[in-house]
Amino acid sequence: MKITKAFLPLGLTLAVAVSVALSAMIWTNPAQYERSRQRSSNTPTTELNTRPQKDVYLPTQVVSTDANGNQELLNNRKVNLTTEVREALSKWDLGGIRSVRTSSQADYLRYLTTKNSLLLSYSAPVNVKLFNTVFGSRLARLSTEFSRIMIPLDNTKALYLLNDRGQKVYRVTVRKSNLGALRKILKENLFRINVKMQWLNHSVMPYVTNTVTVQAYSYLVNQQSTDYFTTRLLNKGESTNVSAKKNKDNTIYSDGASRQLTVYDKRGTALYEDYSALQSSFTFSQALTASYNAVKSIGIPMENLRYYGYTKSNSTVTYRSFVEGFPIFNQSNYGAARIQMLSQGVRRYNFSLYSLQVPVPTDKKAESLPSTQRVIDQLLAAGYDKKKIVTVQLGYQWLASSSSDKVVNLTPTWYIYYRGSGWKTYDQLLKQQQ
Repeated sequence: MKITKAFLPLGLTLAVAVSVALSAMIWTNPAQYERSRQRSSNTPTTELNTRPQKDVYLPTQVVSTDANGNQELLNNRKVNLTTEVREALSKWDLGGIRSVRTSSQADYLRYLTTKNSLLLSYSAPVNVKLFNTVFGSRLARLSTEFSRIMIPLDNTKALYLLNDRGQKVYRVTVRKSNLGALRKILKENLFRINVKMQWLNHSVMPYVTNTVTVQAYSYLVNQQSTDYFTTRLLNKGESTNVSAKKNKDNTIYSDGASRQLTVYDKRGTALYEDYSALQSSFTFSQALTASYNAVKSIGIPMENLRYYGYTKSNSTVTYRSFVEGFPIFNQSNYGAARIQMLSQGVRRYNFSLYSLQVPVPTDKKAESLPSTQRVIDQLLAAGYDKKKIVTVQLGYQWLASSSSDKVVNLTPTWYIYYRGSGWKTYDQLLKQQQ
């Protein structure tokens, strides 16, 4: 009894300390803490890992154009902006869809710079069938591909689906709309960056017109155990005997038949291979759905996950984690997950063992980044070929913290996809030429 009484003050002190620490985290970073707890309005809060397909395949970028033609890249640090826009659009009644002829890149660009409009963009093409899934519509021409949605905010008769490839434009008839809901969203306290939509070789991108300041963040990270993944991918609820072979830089787990999992602990990544799949070829729609189901089967957290790319030649779909509306790079060489559905029924899943948990207070200062044109000019001055610059993307670099292996620092920077080199920061590219 005396021992118990002696420990009561100590226990109370510890409880108060923990409470104060958690409160401090929320007070010093309330918006990001709240953002990490977001849920889709149709998703139970108990589902911490999985997200519905309509969330993972939301557009990744929102640009508004005012009545004077000024454009801004938008983000909301308290709630998911694209989710808000989706909820508003899902109440619209859409009718027929037809092609609109464009005669040049300049003609096509006029749709992306329409005054008093909202432009939603994907990181890679999707199709009308997926649009119906995301926005709850029933449009025809399901195989039609596009990468942007342009919504005139002073015209309730139509919205437009656009594809940079071939400068294709599709007009969608609007039978019933509520532009007031969209205008209300745009009046919220949004993070705004001045941009101008311009062509860069074969695609259009938002050129940041001035020096921009973007906040850096630190997050607690979680590493799932190997047992978790072997149970989901190799055992799959069966009494399967799994063997393990330890190598110099990895460990290979196998079910002894057609499935194996290679874990690279030092890199924090894994490769799952399955040689027993029945289907060997996929349509675009099938690839998007099958890859989403594959990510669910792996069991990696999907809270911040977004569709980021598709390679037709081997039915490969790439997903990245997003924070504050920007993609995270260096989480691995391919993003958060890459799902390959190869010929002869082979499946290959590359994925990161690490995932973000909650933001933590940080003394990292916001980064001041040069304009898009300044970045391109520096690359050209260093000897790079402009024709090989596929795209320039503002994103976060995933860097391990020197103070704790449980924390990762997310530093904003410019990423360039340079043909032959893949994704690199502009600093990395410039140093390579020195």
